[in-house]
Amino acid sequence: MATLQFRVPSAEMQVRFWARLQQMRNQLLSESLSEAVRQLSIAALDDQLAEYVGQDRLQALAVFALRGETFYPVPYVLETKPLLLGYYRLLYGLSQKEFYKPPVSRFRALEERNQLSSANRDLLPNFCHALIQTGWELFKGIQPVSRESIHELQLLTIGPQLRGSENNVIGQQATRQVFDLIRSIIEPRIESATSSVITLKNAANRIVQVAFAADPDITIIETLPSGTVPSVSIEIKGGGDTSNVHNRLGEAEKSHQKARASGFTQFWTVLRRSVEEDIARRESPTTTYFFSLDKILSRRTPEHRRFRDRLMQVIGIGTGPEQQGVEG
Repeated sequence: MATLQFRVPSAEMQVRFWARLQQMRNQLLSESLSEAVRQLSIAALDDQLAEYVGQDRLQALAVFALRGETFYPVPYVLETKPLLLGYYRLLYGLSQKEFYKPPVSRFRALEERNQLSSANRDLLPNFCHALIQTGWELFKGIQPVSRESIHELQLLTIGPQLRGSENNVIGQQATRQVFDLIRSIIEPRIESATSSVITLKNAANRIVQVAFAADPDITIIETLPSGTVPSVSIEIKGGGDTSNVHNRLGEAEKSHQKARASGFTQFWTVLRRSVEEDIARRESPTTTYFFSLDKILSRRTPEHRRFRDRLMQVIGIGTGPEQQGVEG
């Protein structure tokens, strides 16, 4: 009787998520709120809750044996422990990217560094009033309310946040792989190098820099007597799941459009997932060349040789075939 051999999936990422969740318990979840409340005057806290939240909303919450601060932020709590802003953000289902847009971006240090500046302290009352409106909208939509439901709502927000952080790590690793690949190809010409910038001289004795950049991921810029000339914008999308490939191409397109406005003339997109040419072109028409990450990292593949040739050509240390299309 034939037997099937199954690949054993790794639980490594879930273990990392679990460890991060344990850290968040003492920072952003109910354990953290309880620890802060123990430091407060309950009479003073109740006075602020009555002033900011109102007796009707507090009474509606008390029906479920919950105190007001479990659902609504007031300045007294956030002044005592600023990072608890993250407790309410998670409860209200708001991602960091969505929540910390201007002008709320000024409050990001509360959650990330547990810091409240004097300027933000002055703005805290109005900010709390706005968040209390969000909390009341949520309260009316999720009856009945309990400590368990609060925790579950926070976990619903934490899941995508942890996944997003993991994707950022994957993206950073992929960018490092491409950066190291470029370095290995141009090694003989390198004049100096750090972990994020490579400086070399090309065949015309002009300075070229390859650098990590926030947006795009990697840039190639040449220095002429008249000034710097942006050359290549490289976007690397290291995620392996096919379902998000359209989003990644859309993100690459936005980055390349910004790079074009800054004077770049070539736009390379490196994907871990191969995509049909018509789909890739439709999602990112600005891209000059598409490359497969895994294939350019494998030095025995034609895709690696094409990437190497084009890189050497654009830097000015060799020539390569002129061909535009989806690689891999």
